[in-house]
Amino acid sequence: MPPAVDATEARAVAMLLRLLLAVAGYQLLTLLWSPPSSGLPGQALTVCGMLTCLVSLELLRRRRLHLSVAAFVLSNLVLTSVAYGYWGLRAQMQGQLLQLLPVLLAGALLGRRALWLAAGWLGGLLALGAWLDAAAGFYLPMRVELALRDLALAGFGTAMAAFVLDQSLSSLRDNLRIAQRRGTDLARKRDELQLEMHEKERSREQLVHALKIENVGRLASGVAHDFNHLLALIMGYAGKGRRSDDPAELRAALQGVESAARRAGAVTRRLLDFSRQDVARPQLLDAARTVAAMEPMLRQLFDARVAFALDTGGVRCQIHFDPAQLELVLLSLAANAQQAMPDGGTFRLALSCREPGNELCVEVRDSGHGMSEEVRLRCLEPFFTTKPSGQGTGLGLAVAANLIKAADGRIVVDSAPGAGTCFHLWLPARPLPDAPRQPEVGVTIPY
Repeated sequence: MPPAVDATEARAVAMLLRLLLAVAGYQLLTLLWSPPSSGLPGQALTVCGMLTCLVSLELLRRRRLHLSVAAFVLSNLVLTSVAYGYWGLRAQMQGQLLQLLPVLLAGALLGRRALWLAAGWLGGLLALGAWLDAAAGFYLPMRVELALRDLALAGFGTAMAAFVLDQSLSSLRDNLRIAQRRGTDLARKRDELQLEMHEKERSREQLVHALKIENVGRLASGVAHDFNHLLALIMGYAGKGRRSDDPAELRAALQGVESAARRAGAVTRRLLDFSRQDVARPQLLDAARTVAAMEPMLRQLFDARVAFALDTGGVRCQIHFDPAQLELVLLSLAANAQQAMPDGGTFRLALSCREPGNELCVEVRDSGHGMSEEVRLRCLEPFFTTKPSGQGTGLGLAVAANLIKAADGRIVVDSAPGAGTCFHLWLPARPLPDAPRQPEVGVTIPY
């Protein structure tokens, strides 16, 4: 059978299919088990009923649902009219439910109006059958009373069946409308939530980029200092080459100029890569190697009065993090430490990994002026800052904490006035896989 148009029509098709098969089966059994004395008219009506079911099944197979239902209802109403007009009401009482209920069920598939039209038609047939029963008894009071009793029972049963079907289908239609309306509301809420999440993600990316630009400004002085050294180195090599006529010395001077220029390009490229607004791309990072590679950029934030120490602890674990965002987090913490030590001090960055290597701790400690308990409790809130107006955005620590939380980590702040500040960053980790063993020299490896 071809697929239905939608779920509602599919259920209607399945219901009608089962109904037609049940009615056809009942009529076949009636035809096989009816005694020879039942007569030709009864057998002819049974055969016509079976043909009606077959025609409706064929229309249903061609996806003509409404035409199939209409053909079944009208044909059965005509056949029922013939039966009640020929035999009367009393002769139909035994199998009346099996005659009338399929017509009502099929009429309900066409709608409420079709259901009550079919019920009205059947009610008229019951009245006709009762009148024929009374006429066959020559309108004797006993026969009239019996016919009226049969009419009352059959009419009440038909009306109750139609009423129950009508109320059930009305309730189902109302529930379906409510479910569709709620489904539409849920779809709209889902779209609004997705849009809100998208906007939130864009806002966080913009905040991260703004914080990068802020940290680039802080790094500018250190980068300028490095460039002065590199330019002086280039000028020295150039002067040395200009004063010498030895080809070897000229070649060494040019190599020195090239090396210094390459180092200058690496500094600018690193700075541009850091400030670029890219979508976060978390990846598995070797924690010790990644943090160690950030040491030159972190040192740019501090002058000679600050003792800088970095201890990777030889940890052998991996973290799932975006390298640019990890660099941003550590730069933000280092920048806060630098501002907390205007007269110099000590800055220490250390890594440790808990056994069995499923959690990495990044400790960032400074010997600055520290924070009061009130400031410590609020330091990770967005836009909270103790700096004068125009000198701080209050976003550095908030964005750092947000990035740590997005990686399923947590950040703990320990501080007291005059005792410095220590940030503990806890990140999920996994043990670093063992490096493949290198074959020994002279050992043949079979393929």
